[in-house]
Amino acid sequence: VVHGQKTGHFLDQRENRRLVGERSASSRVLDVFCCTGGFSVHAAAGGATEVHSVDLSQPALDTAKRNMAANHDRPAVAAARHAVTCGDAFEVLESIASRGDRYDVVVIDPPSFASRSDQVDRALRAYAHLTRLGLAVVRPGGMLVQSSCSSRIDEQAFHRTIRESAGAQGVVLTEWRRTTHAVDHPIGFAEGAYLKTLFATVSR
Repeated sequence: VVHGQKTGHFLDQRENRRLVGERSASSRVLDVFCCTGGFSVHAAAGGATEVHSVDLSQPALDTAKRNMAANHDRPAVAAARHAVTCGDAFEVLESIASRGDRYDVVVIDPPSFASRSDQVDRALRAYAHLTRLGLAVVRPGGMLVQSSCSSRIDEQAFHRTIRESAGAQGVVLTEWRRTTHAVDHPIGFAEGAYLKTLFATVSR
Protein backbone atom coordinates (compact mmCIF):
# COMPACT_ATOMS: atom_id res chain seq x y z
CA VAL A 1 0.00 0.00 0.00
CA VAL A 2 2.83 2.42 0.83
CA HIS A 3 5.40 1.57 -1.82
CA GLY A 4 3.38 -0.13 -4.56
CA GLN A 5 2.35 1.48 -7.83
CA LYS A 6 -1.29 0.88 -6.85
CA THR A 7 -3.16 0.33 -3.61
CA GLY A 8 -3.70 -3.41 -3.62
CA HIS A 9 -4.46 -6.67 -5.38
CA PHE A 10 -7.45 -5.53 -7.49
CA LEU A 11 -10.10 -7.85 -6.09
CA ASP A 12 -12.50 -6.81 -8.87
CA GLN A 13 -10.73 -9.36 -11.11
CA ARG A 14 -11.29 -12.24 -8.68
CA GLU A 15 -13.79 -14.18 -10.79
CA ASN A 16 -11.90 -13.55 -14.05
CA ARG A 17 -8.75 -14.90 -12.46
CA ARG A 18 -10.62 -18.04 -11.50
CA LEU A 19 -11.84 -18.45 -15.08
CA VAL A 20 -8.27 -18.16 -16.36
CA GLY A 21 -7.15 -20.76 -13.85
CA GLU A 22 -9.85 -23.14 -15.03
CA ARG A 23 -8.57 -22.82 -18.62
CA SER A 24 -4.83 -23.00 -17.94
CA ALA A 25 -4.17 -26.72 -17.46
CA SER A 26 -1.06 -27.89 -19.36
CA SER A 27 -0.71 -24.41 -20.91
CA ARG A 28 1.90 -21.73 -21.41
CA VAL A 29 0.40 -18.52 -20.03
CA LEU A 30 1.45 -14.92 -20.65
CA ASP A 31 0.20 -12.38 -18.08
CA VAL A 32 0.70 -8.84 -19.41
CA PHE A 33 0.37 -5.87 -17.05
CA CYS A 34 0.50 -8.54 -14.34
CA CYS A 35 0.79 -6.10 -11.40
CA THR A 36 0.81 -8.29 -8.27
CA GLY A 37 0.40 -11.49 -10.26
CA GLY A 38 -3.23 -12.39 -9.63
CA PHE A 39 -3.79 -13.98 -13.03
CA SER A 40 -0.32 -15.56 -12.92
CA VAL A 41 -0.92 -17.34 -9.62
CA HIS A 42 -4.36 -18.57 -10.66
CA ALA A 43 -2.95 -19.88 -13.95
CA ALA A 44 -0.24 -21.78 -12.10
CA ALA A 45 -2.78 -23.15 -9.60
CA GLY A 46 -4.88 -24.27 -12.56
CA GLY A 47 -2.06 -26.42 -13.90
CA ALA A 48 -0.15 -24.14 -16.28
CA THR A 49 3.25 -25.57 -17.11
CA GLU A 50 4.78 -22.12 -17.58
CA VAL A 51 3.70 -18.63 -16.55
CA HIS A 52 5.37 -15.47 -17.86
CA SER A 53 4.53 -12.29 -15.93
CA VAL A 54 5.18 -8.89 -17.55
CA ASP A 55 4.98 -5.48 -15.91
CA LEU A 56 6.69 -2.10 -16.11
CA SER A 57 7.11 -1.96 -12.32
CA GLN A 58 9.87 -4.02 -10.73
CA PRO A 59 8.30 -3.69 -7.25
CA ALA A 60 5.04 -5.07 -8.69
CA LEU A 61 6.92 -8.01 -10.21
CA ASP A 62 8.69 -8.62 -6.90
CA THR A 63 5.25 -8.81 -5.27
CA ALA A 64 4.06 -11.18 -7.99
CA LYS A 65 7.02 -13.44 -7.29
CA ARG A 66 6.28 -13.37 -3.56
CA ASN A 67 2.63 -14.20 -4.22
CA MET A 68 3.66 -17.12 -6.40
CA ALA A 69 6.08 -18.36 -3.75
CA ALA A 70 3.41 -18.02 -1.05
CA ASN A 71 1.31 -20.55 -2.97
CA HIS A 72 4.02 -23.18 -3.40
CA ASP A 73 2.19 -25.40 -0.97
CA ARG A 74 -0.04 -26.14 -3.95
CA PRO A 75 1.72 -28.81 -6.05
CA ALA A 76 0.56 -27.26 -9.32
CA VAL A 77 2.02 -23.86 -8.41
CA ALA A 78 5.28 -25.39 -7.26
CA ALA A 79 5.55 -27.32 -10.54
CA ALA A 80 4.92 -24.35 -12.83
CA ARG A 81 7.89 -22.48 -14.24
CA HIS A 82 7.53 -18.77 -13.49
CA ALA A 83 9.43 -16.14 -15.50
CA VAL A 84 9.15 -12.39 -15.11
CA THR A 85 10.01 -9.55 -17.48
CA CYS A 86 10.21 -5.92 -16.41
CA GLY A 87 9.48 -3.64 -19.34
CA ASP A 88 6.97 -1.71 -21.40
CA ALA A 89 4.19 -4.14 -22.30
CA PHE A 90 3.93 -2.98 -25.91
CA GLU A 91 7.66 -3.43 -26.45
CA VAL A 92 7.76 -6.78 -24.67
CA LEU A 93 4.89 -8.13 -26.76
CA GLU A 94 6.62 -6.99 -29.95
CA SER A 95 9.83 -8.72 -28.83
CA ILE A 96 8.00 -11.96 -28.03
CA ALA A 97 6.27 -11.91 -31.42
CA SER A 98 9.50 -11.18 -33.29
CA ARG A 99 11.21 -14.25 -31.89
CA GLY A 100 8.26 -16.46 -32.76
CA ASP A 101 7.30 -17.34 -29.20
CA ARG A 102 3.66 -18.34 -28.72
CA TYR A 103 1.41 -18.96 -25.72
CA ASP A 104 -1.75 -20.95 -25.12
CA VAL A 105 -3.30 -18.23 -22.95
CA VAL A 106 -2.58 -14.50 -23.16
CA VAL A 107 -4.03 -12.17 -20.52
CA ILE A 108 -3.89 -8.40 -21.15
CA ASP A 109 -5.14 -6.35 -18.20
CA PRO A 110 -3.80 -2.79 -18.55
CA PRO A 111 -4.35 0.18 -16.25
CA SER A 112 -6.87 2.82 -17.24
CA PHE A 113 -5.99 4.50 -20.53
CA ALA A 114 -8.59 7.28 -20.28
CA SER A 115 -8.70 9.37 -17.14
CA ARG A 116 -10.38 12.21 -19.10
CA SER A 117 -13.02 12.24 -21.82
CA ASP A 118 -10.60 13.74 -24.33
CA GLN A 119 -8.42 10.61 -24.01
CA VAL A 120 -11.08 8.16 -25.20
CA ASP A 121 -9.98 8.00 -28.84
CA ARG A 122 -6.36 7.49 -27.86
CA ALA A 123 -7.39 4.80 -25.39
CA LEU A 124 -9.35 2.90 -28.03
CA ARG A 125 -6.35 3.02 -30.35
CA ALA A 126 -4.21 1.62 -27.53
CA TYR A 127 -6.67 -1.24 -26.94
CA ALA A 128 -6.66 -2.02 -30.66
CA HIS A 129 -2.86 -2.04 -30.66
CA LEU A 130 -2.79 -4.37 -27.66
CA THR A 131 -5.23 -6.70 -29.38
CA ARG A 132 -3.00 -6.85 -32.43
CA LEU A 133 0.10 -7.49 -30.32
CA GLY A 134 -1.64 -10.03 -28.13
CA LEU A 135 -3.02 -12.00 -31.05
CA ALA A 136 0.47 -12.15 -32.54
CA VAL A 137 1.65 -14.25 -29.58
CA VAL A 138 -1.38 -16.54 -29.14
CA ARG A 139 -1.10 -19.91 -30.80
CA PRO A 140 -4.02 -20.95 -33.05
CA GLY A 141 -6.71 -22.39 -30.83
CA GLY A 142 -5.38 -20.51 -27.84
CA MET A 143 -7.22 -18.03 -25.66
CA LEU A 144 -7.08 -14.23 -25.50
CA VAL A 145 -8.30 -12.53 -22.33
CA GLN A 146 -8.40 -8.74 -22.61
CA SER A 147 -9.70 -6.26 -20.05
CA SER A 148 -10.40 -2.57 -19.72
CA CYS A 149 -10.82 -0.69 -16.45
CA SER A 150 -11.34 2.69 -18.15
CA SER A 151 -14.70 4.01 -16.95
CA ARG A 152 -14.95 6.37 -19.92
CA ILE A 153 -14.76 3.49 -22.40
CA ASP A 154 -18.18 1.90 -22.68
CA GLU A 155 -18.59 -1.83 -23.08
CA GLN A 156 -19.80 -1.70 -26.68
CA ALA A 157 -16.89 0.45 -27.83
CA PHE A 158 -14.36 -1.79 -26.09
CA HIS A 159 -15.61 -5.05 -27.59
CA ARG A 160 -16.10 -3.48 -31.03
CA THR A 161 -12.50 -2.25 -30.97
CA ILE A 162 -11.17 -5.72 -30.18
CA ARG A 163 -13.35 -7.37 -32.82
CA GLU A 164 -12.34 -4.87 -35.52
CA SER A 165 -8.65 -5.11 -34.66
CA ALA A 166 -8.79 -8.90 -34.90
CA GLY A 167 -10.74 -8.79 -38.16
CA ALA A 168 -8.21 -6.43 -39.73
CA GLN A 169 -5.59 -9.14 -39.18
CA GLY A 170 -7.74 -11.94 -40.54
CA VAL A 171 -8.12 -13.45 -37.08
CA VAL A 172 -11.39 -15.00 -35.95
CA LEU A 173 -12.26 -14.52 -32.29
CA THR A 174 -14.81 -16.96 -30.95
CA GLU A 175 -16.12 -15.25 -27.86
CA TRP A 176 -17.17 -17.57 -25.07
CA ARG A 177 -17.52 -15.09 -22.24
CA ARG A 178 -17.89 -11.37 -21.62
CA THR A 179 -17.69 -10.35 -17.99
CA THR A 180 -18.16 -7.18 -15.99
CA HIS A 181 -18.20 -6.77 -12.23
CA ALA A 182 -18.73 -9.48 -9.68
CA VAL A 183 -22.02 -9.63 -7.81
CA ASP A 184 -20.43 -7.95 -4.78
CA HIS A 185 -19.60 -4.84 -6.82
CA PRO A 186 -23.00 -3.18 -7.37
CA ILE A 187 -23.18 -0.46 -10.01
CA GLY A 188 -25.23 2.55 -9.00
CA PHE A 189 -24.11 4.98 -11.69
CA ALA A 190 -22.93 4.69 -15.30
CA GLU A 191 -19.26 5.42 -14.63
CA GLY A 192 -19.21 2.70 -12.01
CA ALA A 193 -19.38 0.09 -14.76
CA TYR A 194 -15.69 0.41 -15.52
CA LEU A 195 -14.56 -3.23 -15.73
CA LYS A 196 -14.98 -5.08 -19.02
CA THR A 197 -13.32 -8.37 -19.98
CA LEU A 198 -13.44 -10.53 -23.09
CA PHE A 199 -12.58 -14.25 -23.20
CA ALA A 200 -12.14 -15.58 -26.73
CA THR A 201 -10.64 -18.50 -28.62
CA VAL A 202 -8.28 -17.49 -31.44
CA SER A 203 -8.29 -19.04 -34.90
CA ARG A 204 -6.72 -18.04 -38.19
